[in-house]
Amino acid sequence: MSKSKFNILKKAEIKEVYEYQMKSTDWTFYSEREFVENLFSNRFNYLLVVYTLFVTAFSAIVGTTNKLIILYLGLLVTFLVSLTIYRAYVKLIITLKILHSLDEKHVFPIISKETKSKGFLALGNVNPIIGIVIPLVFILSFIISIILITCGFWIIT
Repeated sequence: MSKSKFNILKKAEIKEVYEYQMKSTDWTFYSEREFVENLFSNRFNYLLVVYTLFVTAFSAIVGTTNKLIILYLGLLVTFLVSLTIYRAYVKLIITLKILHSLDEKHVFPIISKETKSKGFLALGNVNPIIGIVIPLVFILSFIISIILITCGFWIIT
C-alpha cells in the first residue's frame, strides 16, 4: 500500500473537483498556483527589504542600546514576516502536490517526469530554501547578534 501525498484528500476527489472547476468556474488549481506563487514571491521580496532595512539601521546607528533596540525590532518584524512566508509556502506546496497528482496528461506530471530525467542538473526544489531556510537564517542572525552583544563578545564602539 503506497502512502498518500495528502492528509485528507483522495486522488479521485481531486480529479473530480478539477473537472468541475474546468466546466463551471474560472478559478482552477492552476489559477490558485499562480496566485499563491505570486503571493509567496512578493512576501519573500518584502522579507528581503525588511531585513536589509534593519541591517542598514544597525550599521548606521551609534550606541549599544540603540543597536540592541534595532536588533530586537528587526527580530520581531522578520519573525512576523517569516510566518506569513511560511503560510504561503505551505499553501504553495499543497497546491503543487495537487497539480502533480492530476493524471499524466496534465502539464505538471509531464514537466516533473522530464525534470527528474535530468538528474543532478535539475537541482531540485528551491521553495524550501525560500520558504524556510532563508527566513531562519535571517532570524538566527538577529538572535546571534543579540546574544553576542548582550554577553559582551561583540564590543560596540
